[in-house]
Amino acid sequence: MPDFNDPHAKARQVEILSPEQLTAFLYAMDRDFLPFFALSAFSGLRREEIIRLDWSEVKLDRNLIDLPFAKSKYRRWKLIEISENLKEWLSPFARPEGSLMPRKKLQLAFEGAARAAKIIPWPQNGLRHSFCSHAVALRGFEWTATQADHSVAMLRRHYWEVVTKAEAERYCAISPSPS
Repeated sequence: MPDFNDPHAKARQVEILSPEQLTAFLYAMDRDFLPFFALSAFSGLRREEIIRLDWSEVKLDRNLIDLPFAKSKYRRWKLIEISENLKEWLSPFARPEGSLMPRKKLQLAFEGAARAAKIIPWPQNGLRHSFCSHAVALRGFEWTATQADHSVAMLRRHYWEVVTKAEAERYCAISPSPS
């Protein structure tokens, strides 16, 4: 008799980085790429949204990112909160305007830091999944849905109880200076 065709059986649990892995990765990163990867890890913005982001849209004095509708995936204007640790990562690089992306190769910087941090293989979409998982544990579904531009239903399907609240607190406390 054939097995019951359960579509959920084929679904994979999201793969995330532990606070220790993320710390090692960020500390190994080429300094010029820290704003990009800190935003990836702590804001909920998608890769392409960060690539399109301009420093004039990062309002550190107000702890928010003002992402215009033309730069967001679903063409919606987004206000994204900047956490205290993300502010620490971004502050040394802040400028009145200009791209956050250096002219160097993003992929080379990424691969070098992943190797140095011994995160091989890299989890697919690891930084965004890590953000969502830790944010759900710490701030809940509604807040995370707003930050990451996801539905609550999708978050419940993929990010419920992936990490503990204590682990999420450690993740959200990662800062540029070792404590």
